[in-house]
Amino acid sequence: MDQTQFWQLIAIDNQTKDKAGELKAKLETLSDTDVADFDSHYSKQLRRLWHWDIWGAAYVTCGCNSEYDFLDFCNWLLTQGEELVDQVLAQPDSLANIDDMPLRDNLPYPYCDELDLTAGLLYEQKTEQELPYHNTVNYAPQGKQFKNKPKVLKQTYPQLYAKYWQG
Repeated sequence: MDQTQFWQLIAIDNQTKDKAGELKAKLETLSDTDVADFDSHYSKQLRRLWHWDIWGAAYVTCGCNSEYDFLDFCNWLLTQGEELVDQVLAQPDSLANIDDMPLRDNLPYPYCDELDLTAGLLYEQKTEQELPYHNTVNYAPQGKQFKNKPKVLKQTYPQLYAKYWQG
């Protein structure tokens, strides 16, 4: 499996409620080796996103304030596809350009719970063996921690702040 195939599989429409179910259905058609390769690509992409600048954008957008929420946010961000992920990595404030942000109770809710576990669980179900553990998120994010002061957030993420800030 190459990067192109990975991005084709992970891209899931925002209207899809059960993203993990859809991803699992896509992965079920693959060989065990391809499922393992997908999991490896997934872990690499999560490591790319595990950055304080991205977490700050998530904080402004949806109040993301825990490691678990940030992981679920990164899971959701990966479903948006390679182009958007690359844009957000280059300029986190560009997240404001998403027109179909998922909502819950009329508030932004860009989270996918446990999507990162889908490939590993499927692989174990198919082979009765576990995939190697990728230490993706059990370390501090890269970069300098964002400051959660409204003035700094407004300066750092002006588009997101104007669109989503609820502080």
